[in-house]
Order: sequence, then C-alpha cells, then structure tokens
Amino acid sequence: MFEDVRLQGQILMEMATFLGDSYIKPVSLALVIQDLGGTEETFSNVLTKTHQLVHNNDISQYTLADFKAFYQKLEPEVFKDVSDVIIVKVLNGLSCMYIDDLYPIAKNITQIYQLDNKLPGI
Repeated sequence: MFEDVRLQGQILMEMATFLGDSYIKPVSLALVIQDLGGTEETFSNVLTKTHQLVHNNDISQYTLADFKAFYQKLEPEVFKDVSDVIIVKVLNGLSCMYIDDLYPIAKNITQIYQLDNKLPGI
C-alpha cells in the first residue's frame, strides 16, 4: 500500500510537469506542500495563516526573507531547510489559486528573485 501512495505521488508530479509546473506558475500548491513532506494539516495551516497575515497586516514591504521566516516559524519541520525558490513557488500558488490580495506582492518578490538570480523575466 505504501508503494502505491508513492506511485500516486509520482503520477501527480509527472502530470504537473506535463502541465508546465514552475515556480512562477505552480500547478498545485498541495503538491508543493506534499513534496516538502507536509500533510493536509500543513496545507490548511499555510493557507489559513497566510490569509490572516495578508488581511490583518500591511505586507506591502514584505521580502522573500520575511515570508521564509514566517513559514519556518509556522511549520518548522516542513520549511526548515526550504530554498528561496520554493517560497516563491508557495507565494505564487497561494496568490493565483487562493489569496488574490497576495498577487502583487508575490509577483514583486518573484521579479526580485529573478533579478537577484539572473533568471529570465516573467
């Protein structure tokens, strides 16, 4: 049974890749969370707490480092050694699928990340 679950995860990753999954436009936020070792509870916590952060605070000046620290405090085991690109992917997934008000901040952070890492623009 355990191998079946891993195979299902592989199937989903292959489908996401086929659909053009990227840090700019993630196909599934849940798949990103699962790939980090998170659970349904992790997904719910990330979604709920980010929604609260966005709607109860002025995050217009938040940086990638601010969000990384936020997620590491929120879910220390899942986000302990997470790379910056994964944080960008989480922010873009949240902004495109769940939290519209996060969109301009996520896009700005994505552009800064691309400039800092000399990656092609959006």
